[in-house]
Amino acid sequence: MSIKPPPSLVSSLVRAAALWAVPGLLLTVIVLTWLSNSSTYRSFDEPLESAVLGLIASVETSEDRGLRLSRELPDPRYQRALSGKYWVIGTIEDDSQIVPILSSRSLYGASLPIRRDHIQELAAQGQEPVRFTTAGPDLDAGETLRVVARQVILPEMNSAVIVLAAADRAPVMRSTRNFIMTAVTLLALLILGLTLAVYAQVRVGLRPLFELGRRIADVREGQAVSVEGVYPPEIAPLARELNSLISHNKSVVERAQTHVGNLAHALKTPIAVLRNEAAYAETTPSDVVARQTETMAEQVDHHLRRARAAARGQAIGVRTEMDPVIDGLVRTLPRIYRDKDLTIERAGLKGLVFRGHPRDFEDMVGNLMDNAAKWTKDRIDVVVRADDDGFCEVSISDNGPGLTAEEGKIALQRGARLDEATPGSGLGLSIVDDLANAYNGKFVLGRSELGGLQAVLRLPVVKDL
Repeated sequence: MSIKPPPSLVSSLVRAAALWAVPGLLLTVIVLTWLSNSSTYRSFDEPLESAVLGLIASVETSEDRGLRLSRELPDPRYQRALSGKYWVIGTIEDDSQIVPILSSRSLYGASLPIRRDHIQELAAQGQEPVRFTTAGPDLDAGETLRVVARQVILPEMNSAVIVLAAADRAPVMRSTRNFIMTAVTLLALLILGLTLAVYAQVRVGLRPLFELGRRIADVREGQAVSVEGVYPPEIAPLARELNSLISHNKSVVERAQTHVGNLAHALKTPIAVLRNEAAYAETTPSDVVARQTETMAEQVDHHLRRARAAARGQAIGVRTEMDPVIDGLVRTLPRIYRDKDLTIERAGLKGLVFRGHPRDFEDMVGNLMDNAAKWTKDRIDVVVRADDDGFCEVSISDNGPGLTAEEGKIALQRGARLDEATPGSGLGLSIVDDLANAYNGKFVLGRSELGGLQAVLRLPVVKDL
């Protein structure tokens, strides 16, 4: 069952900040919109309330016990037909409708539909003003009116009358809509700015942690031997513990190498004695003893070298410059094999650094180049390449007889020797394979373009030097 990796610290912190910031900002916009809407309606209602009070002050009873205005309201829109401003003075009948007695010229003979619940509220409120909305007389324009109404009892009248003033609330709606659009735009910009600010703050706050990660990578790549740098108090203990772990790792590797060396010395002496005894003994079992002693020596040598390789392969911060090792072998081997008039061509990249122990690189390349020198006719090509994955390939080719695929498999087996007449223990290529695997590398044998054997080593290198 695969475990889903946790999200990054940056995204988690930004998301945590957004969880409280975004709802808070949305709530702020809602509250501000409500306050703005309330303030706009209060400002819009004030002229209507003034108009109602003006009508109450101007209305009087005529000689025929009707009603009339002693003076018109000063706003000329009450005189212009369907202007969006209207007033009505009337009476309530059957608790369901208002029958107009007087109305503004702007109504142009039309009436204002008032819902029964508003009429009942007017009756219940007494002389307190009531505010509500209703449809306007201009049906083509789709008016919605804001109404302020009062119930008053006039002198010489037996029943109360309703005085109301109304105005098209389109300006209020436009103002509210504009405020909401502006608030939403500002909210979006604020959320975006806040997100970027939080992201930048988190990145800056976590910068020491990112730097610590780079320093650890430098140690792993062999570019440093310890985690260096000055860190905040929250991270400094982690850096100290990492350095302690690196030191402990090195000491464990060194102790393992010491134990391996001690074991080698402890075993070599008894094995040497057994070899001598087998060589000079005259009894029949001497051949068996000789063969078994030789096998013991090969096994001990193989496992000791493999243990050393495994220990060094897991070491942190170890590095080896490749050029001096390869160039030294290019100069030395022609002198050793003078009878072949040997030519060694070096090509490819230079300046690469192997991420491993110098002894291991010398063993791998030295074994392969020495093996090529033994079997080649007169030429060896050494080519070094690198890829983007932090690995390099060291290709060693010769123009000797080469190996078949089956012979290549046998050659990689421990102690296997294809030609018993050639000096050696048969451990060289198997040791190269073990060393390459210890560094998560690869060792492959194939046919070279020169006609002989091609040995390719894939090994880790230090990146971004």
